[in-house]
Amino acid sequence: MNQANKPVCYIVGIGPGGSSKWLTHAAEEAIKESDIILAWDWSLKPVKELANGKVIFFQGTKDYLQKEKEAAERALQTGETVAVLRVGDPCVSSSLAQVLSVFKDFEVRIIPSAGAAQFAAAKAQICLDESVLVSFHDGREEVKQLKLKFLVDSFNMGRNPLMLTNETQVPRQTAEYLVEHGIPATTTTLICEYLTMEDEQVYEVTLGDVVNNDYRLTSVMVVKNPAPHECCV
Repeated sequence: MNQANKPVCYIVGIGPGGSSKWLTHAAEEAIKESDIILAWDWSLKPVKELANGKVIFFQGTKDYLQKEKEAAERALQTGETVAVLRVGDPCVSSSLAQVLSVFKDFEVRIIPSAGAAQFAAAKAQICLDESVLVSFHDGREEVKQLKLKFLVDSFNMGRNPLMLTNETQVPRQTAEYLVEHGIPATTTTLICEYLTMEDEQVYEVTLGDVVNNDYRLTSVMVVKNPAPHECCV
């Protein structure tokens, strides 16, 4: 298919979610230009007014992939433009490879945005250049173990581990592993829950405190290295 004849698919980062004030002008324009919206309920909330009058494919935990395929099939038949909405930045833990595969016959345009990782770094007052970001959204055990080891190695190199958590790897489990593998329990740690939302909570504790407490699933965990500058040359 000639690139000029391909329908357009925008993959749009809408910010961390919960409020339209974090939408960029580029995101607003992409949504306005689109005929079809593919979104989870959470990612649709900040853009409801922009989505009025458009065809909406709602994704759920059981049918998210099927809805992606249905939206792609319709747009290929009609030539309509699709906006795939993603909370945060589309290039951070948003199943980008899967979306690109489903929309492989489209002219894909990715609209970046700020995500929870950037907001957590701001709360912790750390530089992302001195950090490593890991997402535990892939629940496979073998993948989790590799990522956990990577976090320990990164800390030992002077980096700040920054983690996107979920039900497959809650902060308490991660803290237990990090302490067991040599990171001091006294290390300053931030748990950032529901960032930018009305019920946002940020806890500055120690890594040992995290071992003994439970936090809400939608959180970002930041372990502050006492000397991150030593690795950044």
